[in-house]
This record gives sequence, C-alpha cells and structure tokens, in this order.
Amino acid sequence: MFAFAPAYPSRTDLDWCWYLRKQGAMGEAVERILHDIGVMNPGGWADWKASTLTNTGAPVAMNFTYDKSALELTTEVADPGDDPTNRVSHVCALLERLGGTAPSAALRDVISTAQSEANLRYGARLGLRKSKTDLQTTLYAELPAAAADLSGLMSSVNFKPVLDDLGDAARTTMLGFNGTTGQVTLYWLVEDADRSVLPKLTAPTDVDPQSLSATIDKIAEGTPADALPCRKMGFSYAATGPDAAPELSLYFSAQGLFGNDAAIEKRVKSCSADRLIGYSQLMEILNPAPRGQTHHGLITMTGQKNTSPALSISVAAAYHCPFETM
Repeated sequence: MFAFAPAYPSRTDLDWCWYLRKQGAMGEAVERILHDIGVMNPGGWADWKASTLTNTGAPVAMNFTYDKSALELTTEVADPGDDPTNRVSHVCALLERLGGTAPSAALRDVISTAQSEANLRYGARLGLRKSKTDLQTTLYAELPAAAADLSGLMSSVNFKPVLDDLGDAARTTMLGFNGTTGQVTLYWLVEDADRSVLPKLTAPTDVDPQSLSATIDKIAEGTPADALPCRKMGFSYAATGPDAAPELSLYFSAQGLFGNDAAIEKRVKSCSADRLIGYSQLMEILNPAPRGQTHHGLITMTGQKNTSPALSISVAAAYHCPFETM
C-alpha cells in the first residue's frame, strides 16, 4: 500500500501547491505523491541542491502536450547533491509502490553495467503521468555515451544501422522504462548536425522526414535551410511492439531557439496555448527566472504517420521567490 503523506502548503511552495490543486483531483493526487517522495515537505520544497533537470534548478519539470489533459511531470527522487549511484533502485522501488512494475532483473543488470564506470550526474529520475482514470510511472535512467554498445540488450528495436550512420555525432544519454506499459525508450544527443540527419533518423520509422523538417521551421519561425535551428538536438526511439515501427521524437532547447521566457511564451501562445492544458496557469504564477536562465526547458516533436508531429513543451515548477532572482 502506498501511503500518502499529508500536504501542507508553505510560503516557499504555496503558489505551486495552489497551481496543482487548481488542476482538480489529478493535481491533488500529484501533490501528495511529491510530498510522499520527499521532494516537497510540510515546510516547502525539500532543502536539496539545485537540480540539473531544469534551467532554474527546480527539482520538478512539467510537460505540456497539445490536446492532452493529463498532468505529466518528471521529478528528482533524492537530493541532487547526494551520490546518485543507487538512484535507479530508488526509482524502481517507487514504481512498485505506485502500482507499476519495475524493469526486469536482466534490464536492470544492463543499466547497472552501463552506469558502473560512468561519472553520473543524476543517476535516475521518476516520470509521472496522472489522468482522471489512471497513473503511469516511468523510470528515466542516466546512460553514458558508451552505453550505445549495449542498446541491443536494452530494447527490441534495432538501432545499429542508425547509430552506425551517425557515428560519433550521436551520444547515448538516457533510458526510459514505463512501469505501466513496459515500453522502453532510448535517448541520444546529436551535435552540429544538419537536415541530412532527419532521413537517417526516420529510416526505421513510419515518419516522413519532410514533415519533421516543416514542423521545425514552423516552430522556430525560420526559413528552410540546411542547418538546424539549434546546435544540439536530442532524439529518442520508443519500442511500440515486436512487429511495429518505433516511435521517433526530437528534442530542442526552448532557450536555444528563442533566448528567454518572454519570447518562448509569446511563441507558445501564438500556437494556441489554450490547447496546452494548465500551461497558462503555471506561467501566471512563475516569477522571473534568474538571469541567463529560463523556466522553459525542451520542445518535443513526436513523429506520427501521415500527419504532423505531436508537440509538447516542458516548464520548471514554481521554485524561486522574487528576492532570489534579483
């Protein structure tokens, strides 16, 4: 049985608590889970070191997807300043406590092997997706670049032709394991790539590279060119079934595209922000981010067959008070 700790809003997280509660039963459930994990406590946010999950150091990032009403977020599960070596085991225990299923012993052994020689930054994080009817949980395990050699042991998808084509330009970064569906997603980062990378990435999928290219131009408000709008681009493949093409997603830094929160928010609102459930309410309570930082994180494009990609954007939780940003 997963015991929910009582949630008492405080001065340091009052706006954040009320934001969650305005999302109804889904938000209230998420708030209680965050308290039970320990990232929040009756005195406010836990007294943890700043997190690398968000630009502002907030230990929680919301993810808003167009036309989706579920609350989706990623959270730290322990102080980012502590040793992250056992973080995967910690998250796996949380998956089970929240009604999900942890990865198989074999997959956990592969993750452990991949992490064993690495200098980990965070180790693992927990993803939550709360809808009106269910709760989905996800393990996000940090992977070093060398883990690419183990990708065949982590997923049923054959990534080798793509990775061979990209060579040293692609670096493995993370594995996602959905504790509800069992779906495995692998993540990479590619630097200094141009548009020629898109046909390579879409080759094992049912996605049209031209559709992705057009969406990139639409979001970035750029003119078609060989160069991509950001020097760094993330991509991931999610296994969708033994005989089905994998799901491809691309990731761009919102700050890299637009520079600051005001410009990002303006662009998001021009793309029908009312279709991002909860986005405008969160933006209303956010104080200005510290200089040189943004609350907005990643813009995600998930390819879809015969239609435009699904779009989402991540935003850090309300974390700083006004005096901390001066």
